[in-house]
Amino acid sequence: MSVKVEELHGGGALPLRIRNVRKVYRTGKKGVEAVKNMNLDIEPGELITLLGPSGCGKTTTLRMVAGLETITAGDVFIGDSRVNDLPPSKRNVGVGFESYALYPPLNVRENLSYGLKAGRRVADPDKIVDELADRLEMRDLLSLRPASLSSGQKQRVALARALIRKPPVLLLDEPLGHLDAAARQHVRRELKLLQRQFGYTTIVVTHDQLEAMTLSDRMAVMNGGIIQQYGTPDEIFDDPANIFVADFVGEPSINLFPATVVRDGGRTLVRVGADVLEVAARTATDGAEVMVGLRPQDCHGKGVTKGLTGTVFVYEDLLEHGIARVNHPGVPDKPLVIQTPAELQLSPGASVTFSAPPNRIYLFDKDSGVRIR
Repeated sequence: MSVKVEELHGGGALPLRIRNVRKVYRTGKKGVEAVKNMNLDIEPGELITLLGPSGCGKTTTLRMVAGLETITAGDVFIGDSRVNDLPPSKRNVGVGFESYALYPPLNVRENLSYGLKAGRRVADPDKIVDELADRLEMRDLLSLRPASLSSGQKQRVALARALIRKPPVLLLDEPLGHLDAAARQHVRRELKLLQRQFGYTTIVVTHDQLEAMTLSDRMAVMNGGIIQQYGTPDEIFDDPANIFVADFVGEPSINLFPATVVRDGGRTLVRVGADVLEVAARTATDGAEVMVGLRPQDCHGKGVTKGLTGTVFVYEDLLEHGIARVNHPGVPDKPLVIQTPAELQLSPGASVTFSAPPNRIYLFDKDSGVRIR
């Protein structure tokens, strides 16, 4: 389908659809499949993140949407228009990649104005540049050239250049990765406010789960070129689809350890050494060897008499709560991590019994890693 540039302009945010998209790099007889049969729906004005480890296909996906990478199979739609064959300049997307791609001869103001003026008349470009520079706390950079900027400053300029045209679709690759902690927090907040104010349909690529959890309307957790789970941050955290998602999302990391299923009438229990926990999963088979997932935040160690009993190895007092690393005889290879209320002060060597609500204890198939419900 042939698409004119003007058909992608105006009218505010547009939906984005990715249909059965694959990307294969031909590096040998078989090639490397970087993205495997991806399907993704992003609603107008929605901000989603692609979250996953390095090499999982996040940036490749973004580059295919931007038109910077050819698609091996499948389709990308912006609005109702299939854009597979359109060059990047015709897709009307704002793009901010980790490699910055700033124009060296131009200072920061000129870099921003150049993108703003491209293809249309702007009454007062300097005013628009100044307003955005104030929002991103970069007014002092406007007279500088890229060569004199730090990596964090370059990243902020690249983000501003992607934002300044108010595109219907915004694609950002690790937009906060090179910023220091204070700048990252400020720019993350402003990015979210600007996205809400102007309604960009936005994809953000990140490996930082805090960034994904705080920015996203929905997030797609990726691994091995496959979307492992797509949902709201709460859905991803509270209802992980498999062991990879459970382990990748959450800080401190989820406790994962082997156990044996015991069916007791209508109840499902798991045996860990000499201890048992009741779980909500009802499809687990009696006697099955499974992996248990237990988030530190869900553990209760105050006033608990039944659950897992172990010995405190290390205790950290973090004022609002404590973090205890507990050795359990049924999990000999690593201590279990529990988060305790501030008033429960534990000492190394102390015995502690802890548990969690049955619906907060997850079971996973030991071989496939798929959630058992």
